[in-house]
Amino acid sequence: MLLTKKHFRLTIIVLFAFIALYFLWLVRNGLYPFIIALLLAYLLNPAVCYLEKKGLSRALAILLLYVILFAVIILGGTRLLPILIRDLESFGKELPHILGKSEELFYLIQSHYQNSVLPYSIRMAIDNSIISLQQEGQSFASEVANSILGLISYFIGFAITPILAFYFLHDWQAIKEGLLLLVPCRLRQEFTLALKDVDKVLNGVIRGQLTIAIIVGVLVSFGLYFFNVPFALLIGITAGLLDVIPYFGAFIGAAPAITLALLESPLLAGKVTLLFFVIHQLEGSVIGPKILGESVGLHPLTVIFCLFAGGELFGVVGMLLGVPVAAVGKVVLRHSIKHLL
Repeated sequence: MLLTKKHFRLTIIVLFAFIALYFLWLVRNGLYPFIIALLLAYLLNPAVCYLEKKGLSRALAILLLYVILFAVIILGGTRLLPILIRDLESFGKELPHILGKSEELFYLIQSHYQNSVLPYSIRMAIDNSIISLQQEGQSFASEVANSILGLISYFIGFAITPILAFYFLHDWQAIKEGLLLLVPCRLRQEFTLALKDVDKVLNGVIRGQLTIAIIVGVLVSFGLYFFNVPFALLIGITAGLLDVIPYFGAFIGAAPAITLALLESPLLAGKVTLLFFVIHQLEGSVIGPKILGESVGLHPLTVIFCLFAGGELFGVVGMLLGVPVAAVGKVVLRHSIKHLL
């Protein structure tokens, strides 16, 4: 009889969970302000807790942090935004010329390649691979552009994000306690340990990766500016944003800079390639381990699989979310097995 009740209760819980997930899927387009606000609250919560320990009330700590954050954004924006706008305008004007030079360079390389001594079958295989790579690259670039335009179209949602984040931050502890009340008493200790492990993982994946991306973006911008590469700030920001994608983001971010440098001179392209190589060696051997440590806990093969799987299922968003979801899933699975066994 007890077993039947247990199974019935489990069935009800699973059914309600399925209905809740299905409902969230139906209204997914309206959830983005809440998701971004929750992410912002998660990023700011340690700083709010620190200020709270110093004697400030939680509401005052949040307001103080908001003032500092908005001041940094406004001051940084007044300095960097005109440069970025100028780069964008220059890029728009130079784009036809860049495309023309790129086409000339491509035909020159193709001419040398067609006159090479490689067997015809090998050349055909290479040609097909290049065409496929071009199509994949164009598709990825188009998807990134559409994602950015989509974010711009959601401006109203972004405008209310700080307000939603304030409520998340203010009631952070109450939300955690509310979640604990939904868990049966015998599972609460294990659930609390699981939340701590999830926080450790997300701390590496989200806070750590964002910090690394900012550092990489700054280093790339300064390096390209030093080498007089056009649109240094624009490329640096792009490289920083793409660096959030593990492994592949570094190569994708380097491609525009190396291409533009190659159009100027092979020597400049070599310098830019060396710059990216040094920066990403620093990232992999110094910056990353210092900031991330072993907090993610996923084997590189698992990370690469998650990137491919996420990209195949949900495109750019899937590549961004694949690793965090897999890392959290690993923690949940480990705690579930531990409890069941």
